[in-house]
Amino acid sequence: MPGKYTQREALYRVKYLITHLLASVSFLLACAVFLTVICWKSPILLLCLLLGSLTVAVIGRIGQLIGLPQGWLLLLQTLALSAILSIFWLDYFTDPAAAQFFAKAENFFKNTLTQGAQGTGTNAAVSLVFNVLRALYLLYIAVALIGVINAVRKDEDWQVVARTPLLVVIAVTIADVLTSFIIG
Repeated sequence: MPGKYTQREALYRVKYLITHLLASVSFLLACAVFLTVICWKSPILLLCLLLGSLTVAVIGRIGQLIGLPQGWLLLLQTLALSAILSIFWLDYFTDPAAAQFFAKAENFFKNTLTQGAQGTGTNAAVSLVFNVLRALYLLYIAVALIGVINAVRKDEDWQVVARTPLLVVIAVTIADVLTSFIIG
């Protein structure tokens, strides 16, 4: 009788299942605590995880109904989950649009130059100077981009035209990073 277990084998199987259940309870508890802490910080993560698990389950069920091979099913589920978590990643790591070039330098000069000043004119002057520098930088990028687009339209070597503006963008970015290192 291959389908029947002896009492000793049944007891061993129950003991085996209980041991694995107890071992996985600590893991599941740790995962629950981890997800709870993260979801308190970002409820969008909870939404993305629920949406991702629902999507994976729906894709799995549809794949079974239409007879999709296991490899394709796994690929589709992975792609769907990756897309949903990428949306979360983009939402989580985006900062407000207040990030600017030389913002730390501007704050440094405002704090340094206004220590002995009574009025707020120095703050306005420092902001004006940095905003003019930013505006000139944006205008340069816009004009350079127009030149690159015209070079592409005329079937010229656009890479040569784009090289100088790209070097300027890299130089300004490096200068901003170094300024942040120097100022702290």
